[in-house]
Amino acid sequence: MITCVGSVFLDNIIKIDSFPQKPIKVLTKSLEKRLGGPAAVASCVVARLGVESDFVGRFGDDEAANFLKSELNQFRVKYNKSLTISGAMSSQSHIFEDSQGERLLAAYNDKKLLEDKSLPDLTFTTEQSYLVDIRWIEAAHYVAQMSQKNSVKCVADLDNYSNNNLIEGIVNAASHPVFSETGLFEFTKEKSVIDSLKQLYKKNNKFYAVTLGPEGVYWIDKGVIYHSSAPKIEAAETNGAGDVFHGAFATFLHNKKSIKDSIELATATASLKCTNSGGIHSIPEYADLLIFSRQVKTTVEAE
Repeated sequence: MITCVGSVFLDNIIKIDSFPQKPIKVLTKSLEKRLGGPAAVASCVVARLGVESDFVGRFGDDEAANFLKSELNQFRVKYNKSLTISGAMSSQSHIFEDSQGERLLAAYNDKKLLEDKSLPDLTFTTEQSYLVDIRWIEAAHYVAQMSQKNSVKCVADLDNYSNNNLIEGIVNAASHPVFSETGLFEFTKEKSVIDSLKQLYKKNNKFYAVTLGPEGVYWIDKGVIYHSSAPKIEAAETNGAGDVFHGAFATFLHNKKSIKDSIELATATASLKCTNSGGIHSIPEYADLLIFSRQVKTTVEAE
């Protein structure tokens, strides 16, 4: 089983032809509501790729929570260890997407959700793997620390944060920290990906990675820095691509594939997802990845 711990959002998708140069009224092409949130989306990826999946997050006690749970049910993702916060509104976002697949996102979190410091009741066995995002930072820190203590794989999705002691604890304890480009530079204060990875590895000799969207993924393992390219695609929807990558990466690691194979397959999963719209319902099947993943090329960048 892979347990994904972190945020769940009700995403309200608003599609437009293009972003205006100044604030004006525009006509929408479509309106849609979807399940979002890094850990929640990742849990659906895990399930789609054939591994038992458990999502642990914080729901409000509202209609949005009912919709989000119904989406998880469609993927047979368990969520019984999640918390329901009485009197709170579930997290929501409004996402404007243009015809090129680019987006503008505005997110809302009820203070009651953020201020509740309860931690979920979790177990840590060698048959399990974990994935955490930092939207529920106390839980992410707890899971990373306990995973390290019990020698359990833990993929950490490190994006859009303010540096603090909890973030540092997650980075140090998680077996597989994966940064966004912004997150990497915020943490290392370096100006290049290569220098950042070298700095991290010098401090703690283990795996680190950074995702760069259409530029692929860089990672360091056993002192060697690698780069996996991303396939050239015509993007229909980029929203959630990073969440899909993390979920797929955790899945392939859990299935005991090598780091190189896991990153290449995860890159293919995220890229292929971007060629179709539909949120979690456009996550590809494993069989579709095998041929597509041949387009992902890995090179050695530094030793």
